Amino acid sequence: MVLTVADSSISHQVDDGLGAISNFHADIYGPKGIEHLGKAMSFYMRMKGVNLHELEPAAPSEPDTFTGSTQLSPEAAISSAIIQNEAVSITPVILQPGPNGADSQPNKRRKTDDGSLPTVQEQDKVPLAACYICRLTSMPGKFLPQKAKQLGVKPGPLYGQLKAGTAVMGKDRMVQPEEVLEAAPSPPVVIIADCPSLAHLPALLSSPAWEPFLHHSSSSEAAASKSSTHQKVNCIVHLAPHQVVQMPQYQQWMAGFGTSTKQMVLNCDAVPSAVTLPSPATLQIKLNCIDPKAFPLPQTLGSDSSIAVPSEAQLQQPDSISRLQGSNLLRYNLRPASRVDTVETAQQSLSIPAIQGQLKTEMPEVMEAAERGQAEACSPSEEIPDVITQAGAEELEVIFLGTGAAMPSKYRNVTSIYINCFAKGGMLLDCGEGTLGQLTRRFGRAKVKDIVCSLACVWISHIHADHHAGLPRILAARAEWLGPDCSALPVFGPWCLERILHSTAAMQPMPHFFFNQTGLLAQPQHEPSQEMQAAVSQVKAQLGLKTLQSLLVVHCAHAYAAILEGESGWKVVFSGDTRPCEQMVHAAKDATLLIHEATFEDELVEDALAKRHSLTCEAVQIGAQSGAYRTILTHFSQRYPKIPKIEKSFLTTTCIAFDLMSINLKEDLAADLPQLPSHVPAATLLCKDVSEEGEDIPEG
Repeated sequence: MVLTVADSSISHQVDDGLGAISNFHADIYGPKGIEHLGKAMSFYMRMKGVNLHELEPAAPSEPDTFTGSTQLSPEAAISSAIIQNEAVSITPVILQPGPNGADSQPNKRRKTDDGSLPTVQEQDKVPLAACYICRLTSMPGKFLPQKAKQLGVKPGPLYGQLKAGTAVMGKDRMVQPEEVLEAAPSPPVVIIADCPSLAHLPALLSSPAWEPFLHHSSSSEAAASKSSTHQKVNCIVHLAPHQVVQMPQYQQWMAGFGTSTKQMVLNCDAVPSAVTLPSPATLQIKLNCIDPKAFPLPQTLGSDSSIAVPSEAQLQQPDSISRLQGSNLLRYNLRPASRVDTVETAQQSLSIPAIQGQLKTEMPEVMEAAERGQAEACSPSEEIPDVITQAGAEELEVIFLGTGAAMPSKYRNVTSIYINCFAKGGMLLDCGEGTLGQLTRRFGRAKVKDIVCSLACVWISHIHADHHAGLPRILAARAEWLGPDCSALPVFGPWCLERILHSTAAMQPMPHFFFNQTGLLAQPQHEPSQEMQAAVSQVKAQLGLKTLQSLLVVHCAHAYAAILEGESGWKVVFSGDTRPCEQMVHAAKDATLLIHEATFEDELVEDALAKRHSLTCEAVQIGAQSGAYRTILTHFSQRYPKIPKIEKSFLTTTCIAFDLMSINLKEDLAADLPQLPSHVPAATLLCKDVSEEGEDIPEG
């Protein structure tokens, strides 16, 4: 969402002759606290034209004598519409959590006696939540021409005026529209029910905002009268987690809307694992033919055997609830009247054998190139470093979670790299938007929790959003999965990132310790704090690192590269975003693996200079000059839909990164790193059918 807003503000610029100005306008509504989101976003994107609106409840009523909690008054719970136009009106329902809903507390830096990182204490406050009642505007009933004719209205323009709701002159009197129109159907209503925790449940159940829609089981005359005039809700979308949905009180509330209301529960436990991005998944299936180890199949292609989707019985849903299975790209029709309450789904089921069989039949040259590359890799002409030949199968794995620049595209997510040290844990080098989703696709829904919870740290290269916008989600998920004993995760980044995380942490628990990258420089201007030294030592000890170091590079202010060295002798260098520079050549000297950005193709010299990025040939030259054993190019401009243009400057030591590509230092008896360049010819042939250009967007 963040990158979409940022891109929209740029794409809506117009030139008034005096320079570009933006005519972009967006209104963002949310519960009290959304101003923290705006503040965080303002540090790294243009906020001109973006207006934040807080939905703040009125003063609470007296404490409830039964629960002891302070609930909102009925007047506060029912708000006025925040959006009301010719198409729809949207009314928020604010949920104020009860006093026992504390989950966790924003962590505070404090040293422990042994210098280890502290744990997170309980939070004294849970944020407000907002549900939304969406009503489409009423449509006039069906026009009855025979009735109009009987009343003396002449066919023609007068019929149109009646349809539009205007009275016209009949044979001997004014004819009102309601006389010639059928009764207007009730306008469709959709409710978005967000009850994020058990602490919010009392407020949801007691809100009078639902009264017009609920059926009443009481036999009293007043209740029966009310029940007969209740408004129909076409669909309710439940965003609550499984622990809330399964509560009997929540089930009873759902049943109160009657069987005519379709109820869709959207959470990880209720929606089966599915392919949400079929194009990159299809590409990954084809790449898997080239090398199954380097290009493993996404774990979301099939059902995750360790995650069982609950049945209706397991969800304790009574017969009075009409459940609708949610899925990606599902469309619930509310108009026209002939299609109201019908459902369409565009979810695709990908057949791995069919896709790979079609590739082998229609593009045999790809498989031939892959076989040639594999044969060459099995008889290398160069000497393989000892650190590779002597490595174990679970020494090191480098997984590319995003290999594109600026914003996600059809085939490439934005930058993120997972350094997998297996049983020791791992770390993230940059954390672009969608990183958690990519980890889930790579490891599956069951294992991703272990991956995130075993992170030793996150390292962020610079402040551009495509390198850190996914970090809050990672930190929040980790806090949720580890619970109240969650320790603060070290985050190393440029100083301005601390402000962003501070603002974001005010909205949700995301325990972390921020440390300025300057403390990781080889020669820092100031001695790192004892707290930072303890954090670095702890990360190195956990992951078996000899070196965890940052390097200033040539991009924006406070842009860094990362240098990692394992105790067993391997060396991985990540350039971040940069122009070619001598310090990168020196830092990557004799590296086992150099990961270097190659944003632009070779002829776009002016773009590379203006935006301080590297050309493909320049990145290759850095690898050659530094003597790196293997160089992997990444951070490609999104104008290259699948693969960047390959020039003669490409050397035999260089490879192109793809999303979800996994490079093991050594797996079983085969070393992955020596085989990397052999993938390029086959991958180039595989992607030769892509002739369309990507969007011309600014590279960050």
